[in-house]
Formats: sequence, C-alpha cells, structure tokens
Amino acid sequence: MHIRKTAGVFLLAMYLQAIAVGQTSFWTNSSVPAAPEDPDTNSVTVGLKFFSDVPGTVTGIRFYKGLDNTGTHVGNLWSSTGANLATVTFSGETASGWQQANFPAPFSIAANTTYIVSYLAPNGRYAEDDYYPWSTLNRNPLHVSGSDPSVYAYGSTATFPTATWNSSNYWVDLVFAPSTSPGPYSISGSVSGSAATMTLSGAAIGSTTTDATGTYTFSGLANGSYVVTPSQSGYTFTPSRASVNVNGAAVTGVNFTAMAPLSHSVTLSWTASASPNIIRYNVYRGSASGGPIARIGFVGGTSYVDTSVSSGQAYSYFVTAVDGSNQESAYSTEATAVIPAP
Repeated sequence: MHIRKTAGVFLLAMYLQAIAVGQTSFWTNSSVPAAPEDPDTNSVTVGLKFFSDVPGTVTGIRFYKGLDNTGTHVGNLWSSTGANLATVTFSGETASGWQQANFPAPFSIAANTTYIVSYLAPNGRYAEDDYYPWSTLNRNPLHVSGSDPSVYAYGSTATFPTATWNSSNYWVDLVFAPSTSPGPYSISGSVSGSAATMTLSGAAIGSTTTDATGTYTFSGLANGSYVVTPSQSGYTFTPSRASVNVNGAAVTGVNFTAMAPLSHSVTLSWTASASPNIIRYNVYRGSASGGPIARIGFVGGTSYVDTSVSSGQAYSYFVTAVDGSNQESAYSTEATAVIPAP
C-alpha cells in the first residue's frame, strides 16, 4: 500500500508539473515575504509593472496572502495608460500563502510593452517589503518595468494603480505563457507632417512614438489582426487608422500623413469717413445675417484682420466711425464672410 500510494503521489506531481510547462512567474510558491501583512487596513489596489521580451499571453494573477488579508480579492490586467484589459475574482483561496486566479480567457500581450497586474485588497493587510532589491529579480522573458515597479491606489473598488512607495514589493505576480505562434514579427511605417503617438490594438496592445525621422515600429508580434492609430494634439491624420493583418511575415509601409488645422482669417477694408475729426473705427461681428452683433475691435485706419474665426462658419461685419467727442456713427452696410471647412 505504501508503495502504491507513493507512486500515485509521484504521478500526480508529474501531471501538475506538465500542465505548467512553458509558463513563467516572477516568484515560486517557496518565495515568502519578509512582511506578509502590512498594518494598513484601508481598501487598496496593489500591483506590479512588467514587460516581456517576447509576445505571449497572461493567463492569470498571483499574490501572496497573509492571514489577515481578508475579503474578496479582484485581480486585473492593465495597459500602461490605465485601460482595463482583463479581470478575475479570486475564489477557493487558502488562509495564507500564494493565491492564483486564472482569467476566463488568456490575454495576449505584445513584446517590450509595459503592463500592470494588480489585485484589490479590500481590507488592506497586504504583503509589503520596502526597498526590495528589484535589480536582482530576473525571470526571462519576464522583467519588471523600471527601478520602482510596484504601484498602488487607494479606493473601495479595483483602481488603476500608479503611486509608488519606498521601492516596495507588494508580492503581486502573474502567470505568463510565451507565444507558440511563428514569429515574432513587426509592424512598421512612418508619419509625415508631425511627430505622433502610435497606438496598437487588436491581437495585442501597445504604444510608441515616432522617432526623429518620423518612423515607428511595433515588434515582437504574433500572427493576428491589429489596428494602428496615430494621434497628436491639434492634428488630423490620413488615414485616421490602419487595419493590419500579420500572417507569417513582418508588415512594413503602414504610413500616415499628419495635417495641422488650417488657419483662417477675414480681412476687412473700407473707405474713410468724410466726417471731420474721426479718431477710430469700431468693428462689429455677428454669427448670422440680421442676428445680434458685438464689437470685436477698433482701429485707427481703414482695415482690420479678424483671426478669431472658425472653419465652416459664416459671419457678418459692420463698421462705425467715432469722432473726437466719442460720437459714433450709424452702422455701415453689412459685409459677410463664409469660412471654408478644413
């Protein structure tokens, strides 16, 4: 009986090891915090910034739990800009030790792109080791992002964490499976007319900026469908986005043109008044013919340039003459201007 029981345990151990082949985490179950329960009892989200050298999938979230870290724990995967990518509620937890919850479906991530894994500790008492030696932590292809990668955010619900404290380690981890798809591949192109922030979505997400020559590259991508979107304050782009299908090769020449909004103005001129002692001319503007008008400026000469106009709008203008006694003439005849759309 003893022999058969030992053999059964051995076979079970071999099975558990087999299903974990190819998965990576930062810490093993034998890793234990020096301070498994912080005195803080406030509801807080704690997390870890990370990236991978290769594309793959995040299949779940892990965290170390102390005895007093109670309540319902909710795990999340975030983009570096705070987009919530995947969420899972922990169940079947043990009283303490490492806990793991797998997402309903693995989430694909791009190579060399920062993401955040986090969990909500509704009653605080999370693990926290200050001044953790992050430079010694290396689990290829996984890496922590930056010299102070642990982050937190207080709140009663799961919140995107961004604050840091004393290079703390909150003992939040992930389960990562490198991609088995052929590749990795890349998507590249250029933007003319302006620098731009480039956003990748679809089979994986990421963001980058164009370099000094206007080019950009998303690397470490698996086969799949993607969308590349450029953005820059004050500019529009042609095309506004591009759908890209990666299928066994890198995709190049995904190019965009940036266009700054056109600057419009209206130049007015008129004949000088024949009345004596004219010292200035008031300029009035309305948004529609026959509608209310308001003074927008005055000049000493007989011309005026209105630069505060909007594309696609129509305006009406009037001018009055003012003498040295501050007597103002009647309005001139109406002049109209239609501003072209960009």
